[in-house]
Amino acid sequence: MPTRTQVILCWALFAIAMGLMSALAHAIIPPAIGALQSMIGVGFLGALMLVAWLCLAAYGYRPLLHRWLARRRHSRIRQGQ
Repeated sequence: MPTRTQVILCWALFAIAMGLMSALAHAIIPPAIGALQSMIGVGFLGALMLVAWLCLAAYGYRPLLHRWLARRRHSRIRQGQ
């Protein structure tokens, strides 16, 4: 079992690594997206990103949506009795 000092050092190392990754991503990704938009066109890239986000949202929120709809159906059945 790691000691408290080791856990704190591990979290500090993780925070430093994530900070460096964030700085690296902020340095690389915006110029790459700008170049991609100038090559493809903002309209097409925007539509492509919207479709990708909608697909991701539908996949990610599907269980939540099913639970919510099931609760609504269940409450309507109770009200009808």
